Amino acid sequence: MSKRARYQELDCLRGLAAIAVVLFHFTFGYDNGLHILSEDKFYFRYGNFGVYLFFIISGFVIFMTLENTAKVKDFVISRFSRLYPAYWAAIFLSVTITTLLGAPFQRGIFSLKQILVNLTMFQHWFKVKDVDGAFWTLAIELAFYFIMAFVFFLGKQKQIIIICISWILLSIVFTVFDIPFERYITAILILKFAPFFIAGIFFYLIKHRPENKFHHLLILFSLFSELIIFYQVDSSIIEYVIVISLYIIFYLFIYNYLRFLTHKILVFFGTISYSLYLIHENIGYGIIYWLKKVNDNQFFYISITFFIVILLAIFITFCIERPAMKYLRNHLNEKR
Repeated sequence: MSKRARYQELDCLRGLAAIAVVLFHFTFGYDNGLHILSEDKFYFRYGNFGVYLFFIISGFVIFMTLENTAKVKDFVISRFSRLYPAYWAAIFLSVTITTLLGAPFQRGIFSLKQILVNLTMFQHWFKVKDVDGAFWTLAIELAFYFIMAFVFFLGKQKQIIIICISWILLSIVFTVFDIPFERYITAILILKFAPFFIAGIFFYLIKHRPENKFHHLLILFSLFSELIIFYQVDSSIIEYVIVISLYIIFYLFIYNYLRFLTHKILVFFGTISYSLYLIHENIGYGIIYWLKKVNDNQFFYISITFFIVILLAIFITFCIERPAMKYLRNHLNEKR
């Protein structure tokens, strides 16, 4: 498979994950938050598992990026230019539009402190509430980036398997035995979600080092550990099946069985997936709140809301994220 096709498939998986999360929030998330669940409505109850697919993709892509990066600074520039411009735009739009619409889950106005701390993307560590509910995953992604950058800085990429196995064992021990751990350390080690990211790394190793069959055992170890973690929170059979399915989907990807996904529509959704994820929740809830006053038909208010947040995601992606990313990478690289 060509490098281009491989990236297209990952884009398609990102697109599907983003769509799943959006549908989850616009159907189940909204009604559940207001305690108005109805048997007459469609609920994409498990669409939130799209977030875990994002985590596996991140593990794969970040390790691939580091293997092709000369210096830690290059990695930092790459991640900063990719994440922050779109994120800042999403904060501005979310605060502005949510305040105007009066989203049902926004209690009071945003404080200046809340907005400023959110701009750093470190609000989780400062115990400051996210401006938008969807932002909770960013702290987890950042923690993973820091860990991988640190591993790269120490020149320990060749020991990545030992590092990942130790990391998974920590996740299992602290989850199963419910060991009290200092909050910041727990957040940095992302113990609950580490096996997903690590699975992405192991899938990368299978893809690019297919001769080493031991990597398949590592995938099973990662899956088993994540199932143990889910067991500790009384997950349902459906949730176990979905987690296993995410691993199967990635196996299909690395063995080239997902080429049929590379349709231009899914590639497009993959392109805007980051911005769509950032912008959809609070703004979407506010739009749904007002549209339901006009017509309570679920298809009516969800389809219109989906269309609007897609337009916003397109604006952020092509008018802010991409130009800013290009400028920052060129400008920062010139200073080196």
